[in-house]
Amino acid sequence: PGGGRGGQYGFSRQSRENTLASGRRSIQGVAGLMRLGPHYVDSAHRLFSVAVERNFTQGRKRAHVIAACLYTSCRQEKSQHMLIDFSDALQINVYTLGTCFLKFRRLLGLKLEIIDPALYIYRFAAHLNLDEKANQVAMTALRLVSRMKRDWIVAGRRPAGICAAALLIAARAHGFERQHHDVTKVLKVCGLTVMTRVREFEATPSANLTLNRFHNEDIEAEVDPPVFTKNRIREARAKAVAERDVDLLTSGALDNPNHKGKWASRWRKSKAVTEREQQYAAMYSELETEMTEHALESQMNETAEKGDDKDPIEAGLRKEPAMSFIRAEQNVEHRRPGGISTLHGEIAYPMGKNHRPVVLANQATAEELTAPVQKTEEILNFEEWKAAVPTDAADEVDFLFRSDDEVREREAVFNAQNKDYIETQTQKENERLVADAATRAKQEDELAQEEGRRRYLKTSRSRKRKEGWDPNDLTTEEALLEVVRARKISRKINYDAMSALFDDSGNFSTNLLDDKERKKEEGATGEA
Repeated sequence: PGGGRGGQYGFSRQSRENTLASGRRSIQGVAGLMRLGPHYVDSAHRLFSVAVERNFTQGRKRAHVIAACLYTSCRQEKSQHMLIDFSDALQINVYTLGTCFLKFRRLLGLKLEIIDPALYIYRFAAHLNLDEKANQVAMTALRLVSRMKRDWIVAGRRPAGICAAALLIAARAHGFERQHHDVTKVLKVCGLTVMTRVREFEATPSANLTLNRFHNEDIEAEVDPPVFTKNRIREARAKAVAERDVDLLTSGALDNPNHKGKWASRWRKSKAVTEREQQYAAMYSELETEMTEHALESQMNETAEKGDDKDPIEAGLRKEPAMSFIRAEQNVEHRRPGGISTLHGEIAYPMGKNHRPVVLANQATAEELTAPVQKTEEILNFEEWKAAVPTDAADEVDFLFRSDDEVREREAVFNAQNKDYIETQTQKENERLVADAATRAKQEDELAQEEGRRRYLKTSRSRKRKEGWDPNDLTTEEALLEVVRARKISRKINYDAMSALFDDSGNFSTNLLDDKERKKEEGATGEA
């Protein structure tokens, strides 16, 4: 016997021991689905024990925590299992598992090595129906992954996309007609991701080699990372637009190297306004008009309460709209340099990934070029920092922080775009309130039945059951009372009427029968 509550099988355990034992059984079940060995189970159970000690299991489903522990163990052992494999086995959203895994890794402070894409080559090559050339295709794919590492294509990319691109290129090089959807079905990655990795490899010198030369020759030169090249091309376009160099812009030297034909020069054409953008613009205009009218009406009411009979405009109220959904965008657009007109149309000044105009090296201010002097661990006084912001960057800083009007704008936009969702949630809330009211009514009814039962037990002659009682010695009332006491309370029993069935001696009362016979006699006399 232990210090905990007695169990079903005559032994007791503490709550923590029960949790760990149940967690180990669940880990063994998932490991069996994933075909993981016992050492994976032991490692995952140790991680699960730490999760229990840190209260990581509180508020989370056990299946999510167990999957995170097993996947962490696989990452530490450098196995071929991916997170999406656990998602398929447990039928849980992969992003939900990913979120749980990242939080678990952050809690424990684990530093896991980046997965080498070469680990998955042989595993997925067996699912592409490559027949006897599967080993040769896998060897070529491994060499492609090695080459991509030297050309900075692997850095910062998910291994599944790299593995899919390498297998696709290797299969085509060996004469197999494989499309990107053939590998995306096996590796469960986006087709656009695979084609992007293929185009990035096409931009390297190794893509121009034959299969034999690729296996026998090593190119010592390394190309720049794809993102670095893309940013340099964007800066070159911005510089050409700023310097009005039409010849350079139309020569094709600044076209996208990862695309061919009209797609390479698509950046020169201005982006057409889509139907969805037109709908959003109309919705913004309608919301802006409604909110502006509401704001002006509020201002007029405030003016009337103050006793000022002047016109709101003459009283010095704002003439500009109270709300403007394009105000924030205009703060940025006015600093964007103008485009340049060509025979084929206007070429706009390029924008960066942050949706801001590209800043060239000679356009940076002295403050932007100055190295930071404040230490990271020091506490930043936001008001002092904002007051010290240069005048040129004040609009940019104001754009980062929303005012009360902009908060109301975003709220109005959200309500307009998610009108159906809000109505559905409101309906669910109303249904929940109705269900809660029904539950409370049911509980009150049960309490009333319990009160009636207590009154019945109080007026009964036998109110207490003594030890060693003989069922044969009980009266009819006592026997019926024992049955009612042993069974669950029923709302269909009228305990007040039941108490009238017995007399003071505990036997059935004949008063009801006498009343019934007397009523029959009175009825017969009346008919006569």
